[in-house]
Amino acid sequence: MEPSNEFDELFEEMKEVKRSEKAKHNTWLALKSKIEETRKRTIFPAFISLAIIATASFLFITFLKPSETEKSAESLSNEETIKAVLEREYNGPNMEISQLMNDWMDLQSETETQKQEDYNHLLESKEYKDFMNYYPATFGAYFTENMLTKAIRTNLVFKYNFYLIDNDIEMKLENVKIAQEKAHPNIYRPIIEVSLTNSKGQKIFHTVREEFIFSKTEPGKIGGYNGVKDGGSMELREKIENFDAYVENNEDVRTPSIDVSYDTLCFNGRLPVPQGTVEFKSGCTSDRSQINSVMTIMENFFVKEVTEKEAMERSELFTQIGNYQIYLTNSADKDNTLYTITSFSDGFLVFSPGSSLGITGDITTESKVFFYEEIKQRLDEFADNNN
Repeated sequence: MEPSNEFDELFEEMKEVKRSEKAKHNTWLALKSKIEETRKRTIFPAFISLAIIATASFLFITFLKPSETEKSAESLSNEETIKAVLEREYNGPNMEISQLMNDWMDLQSETETQKQEDYNHLLESKEYKDFMNYYPATFGAYFTENMLTKAIRTNLVFKYNFYLIDNDIEMKLENVKIAQEKAHPNIYRPIIEVSLTNSKGQKIFHTVREEFIFSKTEPGKIGGYNGVKDGGSMELREKIENFDAYVENNEDVRTPSIDVSYDTLCFNGRLPVPQGTVEFKSGCTSDRSQINSVMTIMENFFVKEVTEKEAMERSELFTQIGNYQIYLTNSADKDNTLYTITSFSDGFLVFSPGSSLGITGDITTESKVFFYEEIKQRLDEFADNNN
């Protein structure tokens, strides 16, 4: 599977990055010598173009000797491998790679290179080798050689680093849920929650999805990586670049953690029908697979903490039909409602600890209508009055 072109606009934006004529000349020589097929392309910004320059040589330099990281990674499970990659990608910014890149760029700017031989000499420098060795030292244990080359060339690794540094934002991996495809066990699509924090300590949250395809010829190695799969990556970049606007608008979004002990899920549904009346549905289940299928979808919603007064005011704006109230209870004491979740047809969700009203607690800030349809289908599977 080819990586998404979602970051193409990043390349377009970065064309305006100012670079000296000497640096441009150096880059042109490297492109001509090392990456013949890219001669007709526009020169990318420094942190992207340098990755492309070195693609043809860094693998030869760094894969001759397996690093200690690579040796220790051999015993990792697929899930652990994915987690290791995500921890390196979503905890940042990584100042080390930035410094190595700057050292290499400074050396190019300070060195006269009138011909290819001059530039070849630069490629033997400590600055160049340190910079290029960093990629496989960081990710080489987890990707196949071809996939790592592709990931660097298409900016799928360290893809947010420039934006984090430029906007003085710290990113932290908060939570990962790794889902394996049943029909294709070598494919994993994790749901990733990260936090962004500025220098004032203000924090916002965001959820992204990615896709990992493990190689069938090199077990334990990632042979396909789509780091910009389905929604979330460009939105995350936008939040990094416009952090203050999200703080001002109180867009503190997160995936809720329902940390309670429950083993029964019941629901009541109020649904509009074509004749203008209301259809009522209800049901209960203690089947763990059915409960998990519903709760897994819930984790895709982004919610924020609100006061009871704010939740009441917002709930009045919602329609009183086209919703499902979902009650999480304990089968030993069904009168004890541990959590209530109200799912509305426009994609909004309200979480309410211990309430039968479903209007206090947390509330979503973004509409996710397709998730509502998925929840509806799961609940209909055990509805007592399902037609």
